[in-house]
Amino acid sequence: MDLERLEKNIGYAFKDKELLFEALTHTSYANEHREQDIRDNERLEFLGDAVVNTVLTIRLFKLMPESSEGDLTKQRAGLVSGDMLARIARKIGLGEFMRLGKGEELDNGRSKESLLSSTYEALIGALFLDSSFDTARRIVERHFDMAVGDLDSVKLSDYKSTLFEYCQKRFKVLPDIVLAGEYGPEHDKVFVMEVVMAGRIIGRGEGRNKKMAAQMASREALQTLEEDE
Repeated sequence: MDLERLEKNIGYAFKDKELLFEALTHTSYANEHREQDIRDNERLEFLGDAVVNTVLTIRLFKLMPESSEGDLTKQRAGLVSGDMLARIARKIGLGEFMRLGKGEELDNGRSKESLLSSTYEALIGALFLDSSFDTARRIVERHFDMAVGDLDSVKLSDYKSTLFEYCQKRFKVLPDIVLAGEYGPEHDKVFVMEVVMAGRIIGRGEGRNKKMAAQMASREALQTLEEDE
């Protein structure tokens, strides 16, 4: 495993390589190698989620001094979506380095949005422990700037509101957004929401909370409706 190449992509060289290995280790891999007492990355993911959220909360708070708490929350939700975190993970080539069990390998785990996003959070958790909050902040901001162009100028869409406005104008009826399921450990659940219109599922999305999942489902629904035109 060429960790130097990964560290170059990340923009940080780990002092404690074991932390990096732990961040890359999915629970499926750890379960298959129990005799080696390998730690999976779930605890680091829990920590990294908090670090990423804190970094973006501070950045948005400074960037949007006139925005309400609700607007700030909406903007942050778009940035920390599984889609965005997976996009960053792909840009730094994280999927190639994940340590997965045989089942996840066969199930294309390296390209799964949920695994990419959770591993990225674990990576940031490990980076924070290996360095400092300031270092983690600089790396996270650099990664998000790389993914969205310029974090200072990004304007995230409220896909749900756009979808409702579009449907009301075109069809004179609003779609239903329903909870289709959830998975993952209690401390890090992933919710699955679906957009249903006239009995047809036109959008499906995942997120760390129901609001985020609804936004992702609404985005896919808008794409579906555009293709139907």
